[in-house]
This record gives sequence, C-alpha cells and structure tokens, in this order.
Amino acid sequence: MSSSSSSSSAAAAPVERPSAVFSIGINGLTSVVLSQPGGYSAEVLLYGGQVISWKNKRGDELLFISKKAVFEPYNPIRGGIPICFPKFINNGNTEQLGFARLRFWEIDTSIDLTTSSDEASIDLILRPTHDDLLNFPNQFEFRLRVILEPNGDLKMNSHISNLNSDGKPFTFLFSYHTYFYVSDISEVRIEGLEKVDYLDYLQNNHPFNLLKGPMQSLSNLKWTGCI
Repeated sequence: MSSSSSSSSAAAAPVERPSAVFSIGINGLTSVVLSQPGGYSAEVLLYGGQVISWKNKRGDELLFISKKAVFEPYNPIRGGIPICFPKFINNGNTEQLGFARLRFWEIDTSIDLTTSSDEASIDLILRPTHDDLLNFPNQFEFRLRVILEPNGDLKMNSHISNLNSDGKPFTFLFSYHTYFYVSDISEVRIEGLEKVDYLDYLQNNHPFNLLKGPMQSLSNLKWTGCI
C-alpha cells in the first residue's frame, strides 16, 4: 500500500490493477482509497471505519455526504456509510447510534494489504477504549473488511468477537447506516418489507406495519440484523 494526499471529491486517477492507497484528506484524516481498473473507486476513513465515497466507472458519486458534515474527531460524519455499534437507538449513556463511528480504527496488519487478483480491499479492527468499557462493559474485537469488486460492487463484511474473560455473553445492535445519493427522492421505492413490523422513529417509536397500519402492541415485533 502506498501513500498520497487527496480528497474524495477529486477525480480518481486510472489504475492498471486493483489498488488500495493511503490518502490524507479533510483536516488530516487518513483514509484508504480502493480503486479498480474499470474506473470504480471507494474511500474508507480510519476514523469510524466509515466509507465516505463510492463511485461508479463514470466517476458519479453513489453516496451522500451532507454539506454540513463535520470531519473532526469525536464528531459523527453525516453521510457515507456510518457503522452503528453497539447500539442503534438512544438509551443509556452510550453515544446515540453507538461509539464505533466516533473511534479511530486500526489497520489489520496480520493481513497482507496487497490486493487479491481481482479485488481491492482493506481490513480494519476496532477494540474498546477505557471510556468505552465504562458504558459498555464488554471486551470485544470488531473486524471489518471493505471490498471493491471488479464490477464496482461494494461489499462490507463484519465479524464481532466476544473477548470477555469469563465468557459472559453480551447483546448489541448493529447497522450499516447508509446514506445513498439519489437524484429524485420521489422515485425511491423499498420493496419486500411490506409484511415486516417496524418502529417509526418520527412517530415516537410507535410500532407500524405497512399492511396493518398502526399496531397496538410490541409483542410481535422482531429485530433483525439484516436491512
């Protein structure tokens, strides 16, 4: 892996083979730029392990970044693909939507950073800080692999290990809180969830079902790890 200085808004230089390159961007935040010969690219910040750019072969940005986004440590970056862990709702003392997006992740040096024959990828690790353990008293290791495929597909694989010395299990919530860039929000449709019960955050977390309407009870509501 080599080093350079750039930002996600700059046009990516063409590459002859899959590559993963260090980049220094806004406010000196380090990122890794993944590139494919077809012109596809993605940029991953070490801060938050957050993908902040994903471009197709024409250089069109597929992710939304707010103009009001703050690229400074200990501030959430509004846009891209924030990682929400160990929670996804506001309760208790842990930061809303979790602290994973507010921490600096390490590069996994145990894995060869050179790319495979057809993939560009980066492997990151998050471990709890002393302050994290005060609010979330569990030892864990969060491994994240971000992969840019030859056809431009972006894949994110997460593996969370329980490292509690006593083997005590713990519960958590997790989400890739993706901000997609869309040209016309009125044309956006979400299909396949018509029968799924959900909580409406804009309606005081009241349970709903698209087919049944407002629900009176949470007894049948189930959480899922896939969105």
